[in-house]
Amino acid sequence: MKVLARAAVVAGAIALLPMTAMADPLTYGGLKSMVENMGHTINEISATPGSEKFEVTITTGAFNVPLGLEVAKSTRYIWCTASLGKSTLTGERALELLKRGGSVQPTSFWITDSGDLKIGVAIDNREVTPAHMKFVMEKLAADVGSTADLWQAREQ
Repeated sequence: MKVLARAAVVAGAIALLPMTAMADPLTYGGLKSMVENMGHTINEISATPGSEKFEVTITTGAFNVPLGLEVAKSTRYIWCTASLGKSTLTGERALELLKRGGSVQPTSFWITDSGDLKIGVAIDNREVTPAHMKFVMEKLAADVGSTADLWQAREQ
């Protein structure tokens, strides 16, 4: 009985502890405003409700990388993606790209149903700051460059 009483007291004390409030997830408008306020020029890709997406360009030493940004339909994630064109990956190069994926995590690669090769990362849509968005966008642009030897079409 004493154990049960102690457990009840501990449970009651825990319930009284102040809980840290979580910020609401960013909406599409909030994400767009944040990135615009970071100094980027926004290019609206889709304004269709539920699938809104915009693009910004990040310049690296080797590429001007157009990044697509969108809030997932669930609102739990923000996607930052880039299209690498029609996939020309076969055999050994495809295997090498999969192997290289480990060095660029959490960035990942996929091929769409229409055959386009994509690179992207999904981030948790909680407590997103401009500094975190800058990091994600710059990392993805750098990952595009560091994997170009594998995904760029080779001269035949």
